[in-house]
Amino acid sequence: MKKKIDRRSFFSTLGKGAIITAVASALPTKFISSIDRVSKKEKINIVIHPSAVKRTKKV
Repeated sequence: MKKKIDRRSFFSTLGKGAIITAVASALPTKFISSIDRVSKKEKINIVIHPSAVKRTKKV
């Protein structure tokens, strides 16, 4: 009986570890840290060249 309990304990620990690993790898940590960096930088100014051709949507 003790072996069954040990085996059950082992697999429950292994399962919990797998779930925690999956959740941790699914979190977008790079995305969250990039938001902080972008918000701290200055606003990006975009200048369109005056001789550029305006694009029109063709149907």
